[in-house]
Amino acid sequence: MRLPVIVFAALLATAACAFAQATQAGGATGKAPQGDVTVAPAGANPALDAYLKNWESEMRKITNLSAGVARIDVDKSFKTTTKYTGYALYQRSGTGPTALNMAVLELNPEGKKDIFEKFVCTGTYLYQWAPAQKEIRAYEIPRPKAGQVIDDNFLSFLFGMKAEEAKRRYDLKLTKEDKHYAYIDVTPRFPADKADFARARLVLFRDSYMPRMLWFEQSNGNETTWDIPRVDTRKVLDRRYFDQPAPPPGWKMVPINLKTTQSPPPGNVPPRVARPSMP
Repeated sequence: MRLPVIVFAALLATAACAFAQATQAGGATGKAPQGDVTVAPAGANPALDAYLKNWESEMRKITNLSAGVARIDVDKSFKTTTKYTGYALYQRSGTGPTALNMAVLELNPEGKKDIFEKFVCTGTYLYQWAPAQKEIRAYEIPRPKAGQVIDDNFLSFLFGMKAEEAKRRYDLKLTKEDKHYAYIDVTPRFPADKADFARARLVLFRDSYMPRMLWFEQSNGNETTWDIPRVDTRKVLDRRYFDQPAPPPGWKMVPINLKTTQSPPPGNVPPRVARPSMP
């Protein structure tokens, strides 16, 4: 199995998922993208190339990121819609192959404060809260090879994939531009990526290249939308946010060896892509 990575600290926070520095002192804000999207003609698109190149260049500058996030899960089989709200944090420490990408993601279903999803990535370990079992599960993160990002999936696109590699791995179409946003449709080209999602749409702020929204459709038709109304890259975060967590009273720390584990333990399954845990 591939390395489970911290989800938004996956879209965003994971990092440098922050395509660029916000242009406002307090970070980027804006209304949610609206309206239908008309697919652009096939072929070379200089405007898309410009967005990708600017994203690749600017996101390297991100060392701290904090964002309020919401996730909306639509289950087509059970005809249910669930909304989660919370926050994501990201910090990069160091440069080059030895750099640590650290992140925090915490989400709560609306109206339920005692049920939550939480992840802390220290750069060397991913810690996942499993409230039903009162466990914090610790997954060691293998160091990537030179030039490789932390996980070889769609999050790589958000995490540090070069523009040319993104175009090789995914069919990318700039489907719409309006006053505030650029809409990019994403379709996977390879079987491993198709196992993650059937199609996706990424919405960027036009002025800062920051992510505003990410929508996924899975092969079973279920949908996940990440909504990011505010991103701040100016505030320097306390390094202690990303320390190894201490289990609350009555909880325990459970190391998980991905090399020997045949199936994930019950409870929250650490996600590979920016979508909710799936059985």
